[in-house]
Amino acid sequence: MTDALPIPALLNSFEEYLRVMLGRRPGTIDRYLSTLNAFSAWLASKGYSTDPRKVGRPEVEAWMKDLYYHQGNLANITRATKLSAIKCFWRYLAYTGLIDEDPMELIPAPKVKRPMPKKFTTAQLRKLFNAPDLSTPMGIRDLAILKLMYGSGPRADEIRRLNIDDIQLDGSTAYIHYTDTKGGKERYVRLRSNPTRALLRWLTVREEVVKDPQERSLFVSMASNMPPRRLSTVGYNRILKRYAELVGIRDERVFVHRMRTTFATDLYDLGFGIKEISILMGHNSVKTTERYIAISETALKKTSIPDRRWRELERLDDSEP
Repeated sequence: MTDALPIPALLNSFEEYLRVMLGRRPGTIDRYLSTLNAFSAWLASKGYSTDPRKVGRPEVEAWMKDLYYHQGNLANITRATKLSAIKCFWRYLAYTGLIDEDPMELIPAPKVKRPMPKKFTTAQLRKLFNAPDLSTPMGIRDLAILKLMYGSGPRADEIRRLNIDDIQLDGSTAYIHYTDTKGGKERYVRLRSNPTRALLRWLTVREEVVKDPQERSLFVSMASNMPPRRLSTVGYNRILKRYAELVGIRDERVFVHRMRTTFATDLYDLGFGIKEISILMGHNSVKTTERYIAISETALKKTSIPDRRWRELERLDDSEP
């Protein structure tokens, strides 16, 4: 065994491996590095070696138990995400030849149960779109955000990354170019005239709000004590939740993803095919899209026992229909 080589000393090369060899997105890389730093600190606090060549399944299993019993990581998806980072790091070690075998390969991941998607109703959308105060720059910005969410179905991180250069205007319509996306599925989504008007109004106001030509973010924060800068993912969720509470939608599951679900289900109810919706959503598999479609009104009507069947069952005589 050569000199000790602690986990943190390997993270720069691991980051390069994630970025160049695997093409992982910046957000994923940050989560993996954060998890490995936390795991290394935990190993040191418990008196274990932080040299990954001396770390095996027993240490990782002990850490997983500690996450559950003492660190409040009760959700399976939280621990599964952390374990994914650990497994990826040890696969990297095997790939580079620092270890002969991957001891983490057979560690079972916590089963992740994904909740049924939830959408906004037509009445709720009406209320949300009427909530922003259009006499203020912030209200104009927020309405453009809300209509862009519903009109193009982005993930929170995708809308966060949008720059003004990603918007192509063509008369009364706009094309949104989503580039840095989950799974690398670059895509265009066309906005109709209604959301395009809201977007154009914001772009006009944006010229007055943003004085720095180097700031290319489509939507910026508007705090009075700070210069405008790119809104965070948390900021988009906070904007949606604020308006939802304002119009009486008090639900813990009010996130940008709920608007994305509404985008998919409403397209299906309007007659779009699942394959078309899958492309617009940037999904790698149609099966992923089907989870959203399961709650659409059209799908629910197709899969419910029709009234005529109930009338047949309620006939007073026993004769066959």
